[in-house]
Formats: sequence, C-alpha cells, structure tokens
Amino acid sequence: MPLIQSLPGCPLDIIGDVHGCYRSLLALIEQLPHKFDSKICFVGDLIDRGPASADVVELVRARGYDAVMGNHEKRFVGNAKTALRCAKTGKFTSSNDPYAFFSLDESWLFNNGGEATLASYYRHGGVKQCKEHLRFVSQLPIYLEYDLHDESGRALVVSHSAVGRMWRLRHDAERAKSFAAHVLSGRGDDSANDGIFNVYGHTPVKKPVITEFSANIDLGCVYKKHWGEKARLCALEFPSKKIFTQECIDF
Repeated sequence: MPLIQSLPGCPLDIIGDVHGCYRSLLALIEQLPHKFDSKICFVGDLIDRGPASADVVELVRARGYDAVMGNHEKRFVGNAKTALRCAKTGKFTSSNDPYAFFSLDESWLFNNGGEATLASYYRHGGVKQCKEHLRFVSQLPIYLEYDLHDESGRALVVSHSAVGRMWRLRHDAERAKSFAAHVLSGRGDDSANDGIFNVYGHTPVKKPVITEFSANIDLGCVYKKHWGEKARLCALEFPSKKIFTQECIDF
C-alpha cells in the first residue's frame, strides 16, 4: 500500500528522472526556496545511465526524501546478485561461476545504463552501500498519494509513469501486477482521473507537459550528449506548479 502523506503546511517539490546525474541534482536543489531542507519527492529512475547513481541514492536515503520506484530501480533489484558481485570485484561474472555470463541481464547492463550504476558502486560505495541501497529501493512504493491539493481540489499523486486509466485498479488485488507494470513502465496513457493531479516522468520531453490533471516532468537530463542544453533536470513545486530546471552538468 502506498503512503498517504500529510504535509506540515509547506509545498512539495517533485523532481523528475535523475538517472545518476548527481551534480545536476545538487544544482537543482540549490535553486529550491528551502534548498536541501525542502520537502522533496522523486518520480523514480534515480539510477542508471548517468555517472553517479550510488551518490544519488545515498542523498535521497540519507536526507529522508520521498521517492517512488521506477522501472530502473526494479531492474536493479532484479539483478541484485550481479550488482553485489560487481560492487566487490568490478566484474559482472566470476571465474568460480563460469555460467554466470549466461544469466546476465544484458539489456539492462549494456542498453539501459545498468553498467554505469554498477561502476558507481565499485568506485565509491562498495558492497556494504550496494546492499543498503538495494534494500532501500526495493521498499519504495510504486506511487504516493498526498493529502495536498491544487487550486481545483485535485489531490497529488506521484508515480513513475502516468497512472492513466489503470488508476481505478489500484485496489484490485487480482489486477495488482497489471497495475504495477503500467505504473512502472507504461507509456502513452495520461488519461484524466477525477480528483487527482498526477505528477510523473519516465517518458522524456523537451519541456514540462502540464495539463489540468497531470504533469510530465522528465526533461531528459541524462541525454545531454543528444539533446545538448535542452537536456535538463526538472522540479515542480506543488500546489503552485511552479517549475525549476537545471541544465545537465554531469557530462
């Protein structure tokens, strides 16, 4: 069950997909009115592709910020054995396990940024921190619903992908896997739901897409090499819906 959060009369800053861009994240938080003392929630995909995933997760964990799980955290947890081996040795496989290579999630490692995440633990955090972070991200909820409303009375819901038409299934035990799969990885369904304002990421866009009932704030920060100065990290302050952005400075 997701938590229903009550906030002590202060706004919430929701930050888009960080993807290991630690320097950009620090610079963005410095722009927020309360800086590192801000109430912050992350839309998931803290890790992968960027150079400093271990540092990003440690900041979120140590500061007690809120976060929901993204599809990249899900892949990280699903590859825990490989992650711990690499955090210790810097290698994906072991000479003691000649068949380990055949069990590697090559799509995650080499096409979706997992290799960069594991390298960050080998360089800095090591096995101890990798274990702590695997435990931390495995316990993240797939969405958070806040007792915080916009000017139209819509309650804030933060998720990785847009909840869309699947929102009605959130309490349906028989469809729980379908709901989770959509909220972690779905695309193309940003349908309105009565009574909520959904802030999410997952699908990179060149500028925030804000409607009456939702906001996509993934501005593709990690795609600096392809998008240039348009690759930014974004925060949306709720309920004002004020936008803060930071150009990627990690590459």
